[in-house]
Amino acid sequence: MLTIARARAKFILSGEHFVVKGSSSLVLPADCFSTQVSLVDQSDHRVQVNCVFEDSSTGISREKVSEYESLVLRLISLAAPMVGVNLNGVGLKCTVKSSIPPGQGAGSSSALCQAIVEALLKHFITNDVHPNYLKWFGTALENAWHGPVSGIDNAAIAYGRPLFYRRGEKPVPLSVGYPLFFVVGSTGNRDASASPYDVMRSFAENNKSRYDMFFDEINNNVQRLASAFVRGDVKIIGECMLSSQRIYQTIGLSTPLQNKAVQAAMGCGAFGARMTGAGCGGFVIALVSPADVEKLQKVWMDLGLLSLRSIQLGLR
Repeated sequence: MLTIARARAKFILSGEHFVVKGSSSLVLPADCFSTQVSLVDQSDHRVQVNCVFEDSSTGISREKVSEYESLVLRLISLAAPMVGVNLNGVGLKCTVKSSIPPGQGAGSSSALCQAIVEALLKHFITNDVHPNYLKWFGTALENAWHGPVSGIDNAAIAYGRPLFYRRGEKPVPLSVGYPLFFVVGSTGNRDASASPYDVMRSFAENNKSRYDMFFDEINNNVQRLASAFVRGDVKIIGECMLSSQRIYQTIGLSTPLQNKAVQAAMGCGAFGARMTGAGCGGFVIALVSPADVEKLQKVWMDLGLLSLRSIQLGLR
């Protein structure tokens, strides 16, 4: 029996870090990157893992693949009892294919957890799995892996729609009032000398009044974004993206290359652009007209950005 589960990437438009403290956030699913987990029965009564990275720009070296395979095996052993599956004496081959660059803000960890959970549920329990269950189990697995997460990545991946998200509340799927075209590109791996979580923590501790002000600004920013999505107001969406970028740049989470990429996007006629993800490297995202997608991709390529893709919403 062969079972295949696929989890998409995600990109946050506003609310990173602050969402952990209760702020609202807005997140987009992104089919342009994905992680696929396939399970097939085998007769030797053990679980085997094989990983393939489909994009050379994911930053995974050959030496790291075996390390990643050991991680996947561990995640399967953690996920199985969560979903009520006993793997003792079970022969299973797991193949993971991923094009999501790890550690760069595109949700690679959440996608892997989500795909593993979905594959186990479909292979052993049922094909009919509600997104709420996928989100819950995916979040639980990621919590078990590397500590508490907000769940926003897992929600976006499970629902497959733009979401208004607040921790502890049911995600609110957003309709898109007008076709939207985003371009994403990676500035590379995060700076190993600067943890974005430490940067954020230090700012919150040493600039409490400004942190509180930014928290309120982000909340308002997300409300405006959600409303603009429904109306299809690209001007307001762009303004909100730039406002969010200003905040994260002030905190110190947007790198010089990310700042240059944002400026270059605006020079190409983008409605708005910003870093996305935890920061200190990783992805930038820009909202553009469909006529400017390829133009911006070329400009970002010339800047040295990798993993250039486009996201199209509201076309179905």
